[in-house]
Amino acid sequence: MQRSRFIIALAAAFGAMTVALAIAGALYNLAILAPAAVFGAVTYLLWMHGTGRLAARVYRRVERQAAANGGPSGPSGAAGARKRESAGRERRDRRTESWRTTDRRRGTSATRSDRSEPEEMSRREASRVLGVEAGADQETIKRAYRERVKDVHPDAADGDTQAFKRVRTAYERLEE
Repeated sequence: MQRSRFIIALAAAFGAMTVALAIAGALYNLAILAPAAVFGAVTYLLWMHGTGRLAARVYRRVERQAAANGGPSGPSGAAGARKRESAGRERRDRRTESWRTTDRRRGTSATRSDRSEPEEMSRREASRVLGVEAGADQETIKRAYRERVKDVHPDAADGDTQAFKRVRTAYERLEE
C-alpha cells in the first residue's frame, strides 16, 4: 500500500489537538476529555488509513470470510486465482471477437482498427431499419432507435453486433 502523506499529516494535526484537549481536560475540566477521546479515535483511524494498515486489515478480514465460506484463500487460493484469470481471458477473447466483422461481399475478416466508415444508407432504408415513416420527426426517430437498440444490443441475451451497428448507422443517417 502507498502511504498518503496528506492523511498522515491530518492524523498528526488531530493527534496534536487530542494531546492539547487531554491536557486541558486534566488541568481544567474533565468534560473536555470527551472531545479528546473523539479526536483520539479520529487520529487513530486517519493514521491507519494513511499508512495503509486499515485497507490491509479490511482485506485480511475479507479473505478470512471468503475462506470460511469456501472461497479461495491462502495457498489454495492460487487455484482460484487461475480460474479467475482464465475466466477473464475468456471474456477478453469474446470481447475481441465481437469487434471482428465479416465482410460478406468480399468474404474477408476485418478488425475494428482497419474498418472503414459505416456503409452509406439511404434515408428510406434507414427509416425501414428503425421502423418509422420516411418523414418522421426527430422525437419519433429517437424513441424508435432506443426501442430497437434494446433488442439488438450486443450485451443483451439475444443481441446481434451487426444488427446493432446497422441500427446505429440508420439512426445517425436520420439524425442529420
